[in-house]
Amino acid sequence: MRWGAVFALLVLISEGSLSAQKSAYYRRIFVDAEYYLLYEEYRDALPLYQEIYKAYPTNNNIAYRIGLCYLNIPNEKQKSLPYFEKAITSITDNYREGYFTENNAPKEVYLYYGRALRILGQFDKAQKAFESYQNRLKPNELSELRIVRKELESLSYAREMIAKPKKHAITPVGRNISTRFPEVNPVSDSSGNTLVYTSVQRFYNAILISNRGNEFWNNPLNLNPQLYADGQIRTVGITSNGNILLLSRNDNDIYNLYYSTYNKETNSWTPISKFPKEINTSRSWQTFGSLSKNGDTLYFSSNREGGFGGFDIWMSVKTSSGWSAPINLGKNVNSQFDEIAPFLTENGKRLFFSSNGHRTIGGFDIFYSDYENKAWGIPQNIGYPLNTTDDDTFFFPIKNGAEGYYSKNTESNSGDEDIYHVVLDIQPNR
Repeated sequence: MRWGAVFALLVLISEGSLSAQKSAYYRRIFVDAEYYLLYEEYRDALPLYQEIYKAYPTNNNIAYRIGLCYLNIPNEKQKSLPYFEKAITSITDNYREGYFTENNAPKEVYLYYGRALRILGQFDKAQKAFESYQNRLKPNELSELRIVRKELESLSYAREMIAKPKKHAITPVGRNISTRFPEVNPVSDSSGNTLVYTSVQRFYNAILISNRGNEFWNNPLNLNPQLYADGQIRTVGITSNGNILLLSRNDNDIYNLYYSTYNKETNSWTPISKFPKEINTSRSWQTFGSLSKNGDTLYFSSNREGGFGGFDIWMSVKTSSGWSAPINLGKNVNSQFDEIAPFLTENGKRLFFSSNGHRTIGGFDIFYSDYENKAWGIPQNIGYPLNTTDDDTFFFPIKNGAEGYYSKNTESNSGDEDIYHVVLDIQPNR
């Protein structure tokens, strides 16, 4: 063999070895990115996918994954559009989820592209994207067809509701509460002058409490040391007298409801206690809870068996022998999709909750249902601009629902989400 041929062969072997090393390196990154995506850790997944995309810029599956990340990160949704637009140029019906060697995108990219456009107010383009997705579905893909029909209905309703906005008065709580961290899930006693909320900080969730002074909210106190609260825990409810605080915590990928009681003598909160097995089951998530004024009735959201859709709203009553078996609130309140974050007014006559199954203007909207003739009535959409074309999932009522607090992301926020006080423009709760 000539030396030139030998040299060429050695070069090919070297290049093949380097190519294999490169492939192995990016495969490991891909596995980590897919893990974060599975657990909805989009901020962690994004830079990993971006590193892969830099090395493989023609991989439209990675473009699709980057689009998904941006779509689920506040204030970054606009950035998802070029990646989705790239991904829809090579869609395959034989998409292989989780494969590093997959270079094409699934037809679902049209669905997420449409959602991004809907959130950004580009309704005509969103409609075309949803119709493209619908046209690619097969007659037996019933669940997917139901979802895209709901998206198209929401676009029509959004146009209608935005043309007739409500006169909700929405004011940021501002100073001493708003920080560079997201502040979420605000709950309050009936006075509205005590606020308990979750600050999603870098390494943990802080449960904070603040009281309103003459002009501003006081510096918040961190309750975690009193509650012995750790892990992925969030505020989800409080009684109108402010004496029982409800929290939801992720326990090994199962969300359970907890509570803490305020001790007036020691001016402190008790360590959290877990609701019993009648409420928390090992096979389902319990994500939000609301207690009646005297604390003997619990309304909560759960994806347990026996419901109408994914997450439903359930009710349990506290008796002398413990909490009763939960009762589903029924088809007026619950739909074939999801209902979450139920909050009862002080007088027990109005229930606020979030749903993506009733008539919404996109994603989750906030609704209310009135208790009349021993039944919960047809839910009413709280209206635009409190409800937006993005997900709106947490409104805590005070003063029998005339006012309330909610957390929401806007383009001007210092953090991902801030807390707002709202005076509602809706039918009074009688």
